[in-house]
Amino acid sequence: MEYTVQKLGQLAGISTRALRYYDEIGILKPARINSSGYRIYGQAEVDRLQQTIDDR
Repeated sequence: MEYTVQKLGQLAGISTRALRYYDEIGILKPARINSSGYRIYGQAEVDRLQQTIDDR
């Protein structure tokens, strides 16, 4: 399954701004960016985000 920034933010309970910041500083890069410029996250990124949240 693939997630947009908005969907992933809702799923993880964090803001879209935080996700964009994580991309900017290299903590969580999207799997790809689609032709419209949207960041698309896959299962690997969801798993990594979950680990990051659990480690807090």
